[in-house]
Amino acid sequence: MSAFWSFTLEVYGRQGVQPSVIHLQDDRGADVNLLLYAMWTASLGLPAFDKARARELADAVEAWRDTAIEPLRAVRTALRGGVAHAPEDETEALRKQVLKLEIEAERVEQVIIEAATPDAEGKEAGSANPDDVAANLASVMALNDKPLSSANRDALRAIVMAACPGADDAAVDRAMETRLS
Repeated sequence: MSAFWSFTLEVYGRQGVQPSVIHLQDDRGADVNLLLYAMWTASLGLPAFDKARARELADAVEAWRDTAIEPLRAVRTALRGGVAHAPEDETEALRKQVLKLEIEAERVEQVIIEAATPDAEGKEAGSANPDDVAANLASVMALNDKPLSSANRDALRAIVMAACPGADDAAVDRAMETRLS
């Protein structure tokens, strides 16, 4: 199992992470894996990355997202709530199978991203610095020119808090103000 995927499995269950990354995906078109990457690289103590690096990674996974992840997500979403004339229980069972495939496709995307991050090899994840996490998240958010809404800021704050469990609120607020204003 890759280090990035192991980190994801551990951090995704932390308070606020799942609803926050899904909100940013749905509202801004953010790539969940890039949001998780922002947390992961900061937790490894790697230097904060910029918008150019975020764009480079987004470009590296674009074909995979377009070919595998997005179509699977579209099928899963279309099956939610059932399909006319199809048995509800069988439709739901199929939707769950598609979800498993979508998660596997997300894991493959992380393999692509991790391969593009040789500096991560051999490093162990720890508690991240709020400023580094916020800087990385700002780089990912900069891929979309749309201004951040209040709900976006709340989601980003929850992600920073989850990445930095030992950080106090003041440090997180300073990082948010400095990097995500």
